Amino acid sequence: MRFIADLHIHSHFSRATSKQLNPEFLDYWAGIKGIKVVGTGDFTHPGWLQEMKEKFVPEGNGLFKLKQEFRRKPLLGENETRFLLTAEISNIYKKGGQVRKVHNVVFTPGFEDAERINNKLINLGGNLQSDGRPILGLDSRGLLEIVLDCGENNFFVPAHIWTPWFSMLGSRSGFNSLVECYDDLSPYIYAIETGLSTDAPMNWLCSFLDDVTLISNSDAHSPSRLGRNANIFNTELSYQGIIQALKTGSPELFHGTIDMFPQEGKYHYDGHRKCKICWNPFETLKNNSICPVCGKPVTIGVMNRVIKLSDREDIQERPNRLPFHSIIPLDEILAEINGVGTASKKVKQVYEETILKLGDELGVLLNLPLDIIKKESSEALSEAIRRMRNREVYISEGFDGEYGQVKVFKQGEAKEFAGGNLLFQMHATQPPKQRGLIDFNLQGLQKLLKSSTAHSDIAAEPLSEYQSGGYPEGLNPEQKKAVGYTGGPSLILAGPGTGKTKTLISSIDYLIKNGVTEPQQILAITFTNKAALEMIERIGGIPAKGAQKPFVSTFHAFGNSIMKQYCSLFNRTEAFILVNENDKLEILKSIPGVESKRVNEFSRLIAQIKNSGEQQDIEPELQPVFQRYEEVLGGLNAFDFDDLIAKPVELLSKQPEALRHYAGKFRYIFVDEYQDTNQKQYELIRLLTSEGKTNLCVVGDPDQAIYGFRGADVSFINRFIEDFPTAKIFKLKTSYRCSQKILSASSNILNQPAGNFLDGINKGVNINISAQHSDKSEAEFIAREIVKLSGGLSFFSIDSSVSEGVGNDLITSLSDFAVLCRTRHQFGSIIKAFRDHNIPYQVVGDEPFYRSGLFAEIITIFYASLLQPNDRYFTFLTDKNDLAFKQRVKELQAIAKTLSVGELLKLIKNRFFESEEIDENLFKRLIEMGKSFKSSQEFVYALKLGSGADTYDELQECVTIMTLHASKGLEFECVFISGCEQGIIPFNLYNKKTDNDEEKRLLYVGMTRAKKFLYLSYARNRVFRNRKLQLPKSRFLERIEKEFVQELVAGLHLNKGKNDGQLSLF
Repeated sequence: MRFIADLHIHSHFSRATSKQLNPEFLDYWAGIKGIKVVGTGDFTHPGWLQEMKEKFVPEGNGLFKLKQEFRRKPLLGENETRFLLTAEISNIYKKGGQVRKVHNVVFTPGFEDAERINNKLINLGGNLQSDGRPILGLDSRGLLEIVLDCGENNFFVPAHIWTPWFSMLGSRSGFNSLVECYDDLSPYIYAIETGLSTDAPMNWLCSFLDDVTLISNSDAHSPSRLGRNANIFNTELSYQGIIQALKTGSPELFHGTIDMFPQEGKYHYDGHRKCKICWNPFETLKNNSICPVCGKPVTIGVMNRVIKLSDREDIQERPNRLPFHSIIPLDEILAEINGVGTASKKVKQVYEETILKLGDELGVLLNLPLDIIKKESSEALSEAIRRMRNREVYISEGFDGEYGQVKVFKQGEAKEFAGGNLLFQMHATQPPKQRGLIDFNLQGLQKLLKSSTAHSDIAAEPLSEYQSGGYPEGLNPEQKKAVGYTGGPSLILAGPGTGKTKTLISSIDYLIKNGVTEPQQILAITFTNKAALEMIERIGGIPAKGAQKPFVSTFHAFGNSIMKQYCSLFNRTEAFILVNENDKLEILKSIPGVESKRVNEFSRLIAQIKNSGEQQDIEPELQPVFQRYEEVLGGLNAFDFDDLIAKPVELLSKQPEALRHYAGKFRYIFVDEYQDTNQKQYELIRLLTSEGKTNLCVVGDPDQAIYGFRGADVSFINRFIEDFPTAKIFKLKTSYRCSQKILSASSNILNQPAGNFLDGINKGVNINISAQHSDKSEAEFIAREIVKLSGGLSFFSIDSSVSEGVGNDLITSLSDFAVLCRTRHQFGSIIKAFRDHNIPYQVVGDEPFYRSGLFAEIITIFYASLLQPNDRYFTFLTDKNDLAFKQRVKELQAIAKTLSVGELLKLIKNRFFESEEIDENLFKRLIEMGKSFKSSQEFVYALKLGSGADTYDELQECVTIMTLHASKGLEFECVFISGCEQGIIPFNLYNKKTDNDEEKRLLYVGMTRAKKFLYLSYARNRVFRNRKLQLPKSRFLERIEKEFVQELVAGLHLNKGKNDGQLSLF
């Protein structure tokens, strides 16, 4: 059976689409167009999927029909339209050092397969509700793998492969070949969609496309646009029949494509729409791709990009050249004949009359004899279609989002034809010349490209000259002095971005390579698992004798190693366990006399006592609770988190032998983030260096001390010289992260003169301070700025001028952005705005995700599975559960230690939570975290000792939303700090006592996470924890000197400081 199919469209759930894109109107218009099979589009959207389930009936062959009760009265006879489930998915990710934006179309034969794919995408964090075409921070290869895994009959097609912004081969963010994009799964790509700005002959120029079937679809955003591009099949009317034709490309099964003239596509030529510059590739080459009006790079069109990647001069060399048909939509021809626009009532009326007289549109355009058209309609229409079929047309090419125009008549010619002027028709001017399949001096341009080294990559975006921002290969003079000092205690004052980690690693490297000490005599302590793992990885590249390595650890992990050796002195066995905060609360709840409303308060006070060591000051009402709590811990053979520092300090203070052992074990001790140490951590370091045989080097920055609420005391770094009078001080003064304007504005927050301490790598651009009406408008502003700076995340964002599609050359990835908030309670509005704009994101709070919900339960079972069945802590963990649950955990214990971390996690998920919905993206993250550890025991201890910052995944292609505290130690190209209001920053709502100096330092830390762009925003109205607030701008912002600021009020720029948007490099 020969039929026409349009397999890539959208529904009314997609942005910027017609409300008539529903099953009823699609069925109706398919009949008018002469299309037998229509791709549904958007099956990823739950609303559209549900609507299709209600209105479609399956045929049992992978296709669907509209139920009779939903059909509109047809303009022509019944068409019996079939529907095939399809969806377009936008993949935005980083690969090969560049951001990639690729659209793909997925085909599936049934609702079950579609739901399997949807569930996978949801579990990976995909937002499927805000747009019919979802955006995923997922590699295209990864999406292909998911589609293949979800059903053997699923099919995958790269969409409009040449479109500049969102395609496999696009000039802005695509690849140079199919294999580059899909890697080892490339053989599963059987067909590609050419797009509206190319046709089959243009694609024949590239031999790497010889093995795939070229298909063409309308990508319709309204039902009347169906069929402007389509495919002709000659196969059985079934899903398998269509897929088989596409897989084989057999001329017997697939009869080619129907295409608009590619010049009508809105990205055919190069240019700038706003500047009214439209260039062919020769002109672009001549002008070095730079617009003479605005001085920015022009948008490189499809023709240029095709030629850039072409490796043929003769399209006839392409094997299996299937037929193709170039058309002009019937309403455009009728509009030209009648001298009015396509949307006019006149054209709509004539169009309907023409269809009723001649039949469906594609039949008229492609097959109906001209004499019948002339007889039943008009001479003008007959001549117009003749010219179209012969490619005798006048063309004005599309460019940079502006549709081109393809006409068949000269000015006034159509009117004479329509008027029946016989004299004119007898003496009419010659019709336009016939257009060639490649209507361009292809060989000439190819020669120019080959001979021109200056323009070897005309399609590539210009590279930034921000070269001085790259981290130096060696050490600067300040760093070298610090690294080479081995003669006693030292303090390295290292501000944001000054290379403190590099300096610390280089110091260890220097000691080992120069034989100053043995690797195992070096102890390096930091504050987070993530920082420790990074340090271990970087130290791993340092050559060392044998298998000995420095001991790199967090404070608590180091304390844990001490307790493993001396646990018997505290009546614990070596198999002691660590209770987490949830366990701690459960223990307190079980103590008689403890009111449930005071459990959190008691937990905090106990931690405060252990971290300060001031047990003599325990309040009378807390004394029995504290004593009973300690007894329960002992009975469980357990320590809590704070014991891991408090107990080693107690041990080393009271046991001279233990002190001599550890004080003599390490000749060199390095402590990172020294400004964040609390009393007990300080005491531990003092004990380890008390013998006078140890060289202590501490690295820190008093201006970044932000953990006072946890007991950290900035005075310890400030009095380092008092503690070690012979200490040498080194100051790292060059920040390789921040621009000078960001550093100067940040130092203003601390009441320091601009540039008093640090030197930036360049001048940079002004920071943006934005006033917004509400927290919702603030979140909307942030989302729109991200869309704009990233060059647009969708065609809608570009076409609606949210973004010009160009973005900023210094932003290469969505992971370059971070939104920082004072508290997690601000996340809601931002997450909603990101969902509305389809922006992929990850959330990082002060507490890691695995400490709450299902993940906390999984980790509890994970831990229990590593214990012995008769262990007292096992009983504590499982007492709340039934016998069947305990039995299942015991069965797990028999095999747990034989499994890898990932295998054990998957087994627990399948056995205990099979019916539960779990965030698959976070679950995969948990498994990835486990790969860094040698054993399950090490992994579970790391989780118990971990922080929210440890869960940040720098490899995710998404924007990061996180608290200011969690952002410590990270850096991003562009940072937004939300909620800069008095009461939020500094945080003093609910009459909360606030350390204003620490709040200033916290804002300073947030601002100096930004490398190139910094936005500070505040809202006049905010809903915070269900309270409506009206707060003034934070007084901290008033400290920033005006010369560093560009103010924006509700989207309006108030240029208080000059800012041309271009970074100064000098």
